Amino acid sequence: MHSKLVKLSAPFIWLFIVGLTVTFGSVAFVQSHKDSKGISFGLYSSKTLLVPESTYSTDKTDPRVLKIEKIFDKFHCPLAGYGNVIVAKADEHQIPYWVVPAVSFQESSCGKRTPKPAGIDESYNAWGYGVWGGNVKTFANWEAGITAVTKYFSTNFFAEGVTDFCEMMKTYTPPSKGSWCEGVNYFANMIDNFETE
Repeated sequence: MHSKLVKLSAPFIWLFIVGLTVTFGSVAFVQSHKDSKGISFGLYSSKTLLVPESTYSTDKTDPRVLKIEKIFDKFHCPLAGYGNVIVAKADEHQIPYWVVPAVSFQESSCGKRTPKPAGIDESYNAWGYGVWGGNVKTFANWEAGITAVTKYFSTNFFAEGVTDFCEMMKTYTPPSKGSWCEGVNYFANMIDNFETE
């Protein structure tokens, strides 16, 4: 009767160690040392993994929300606090999470310079949506604006396969000669590549 030796691959061993780490909550560290005769041996120690406490509620732990909120805080945006709404609406309408905040930066410095028609203190329109000539589309609050603009970009562009802001510009703001799409692309990259602590 022959016994069979099973050769374990490095990926299998690594997955096994990771599985133990997740199961038992500790990580094994190996340090190679040599004794007085030059023979190598390993020293093992373990460290319990701790998950840092979060100051955000469960719905605000999404890294996309954290990116948006950190950027809005950094630039003192009136839209700060609406990152979770922006991400939820983007997911609902199947568009990238950074579209609505990027357009808000380009159109109104993230809500700082919104159009204000006569008799209106705040239009809650940070996106230049429905604004031309003397016409200004107003919303009851920021969430209503986020909802309407997200749906607009989803229905009119992303659902039709249009994902290039320079193509969108031809419909959304035809007078622009390219600065609009360059600006939106700049802010989209800034948001998507933002590093949170």
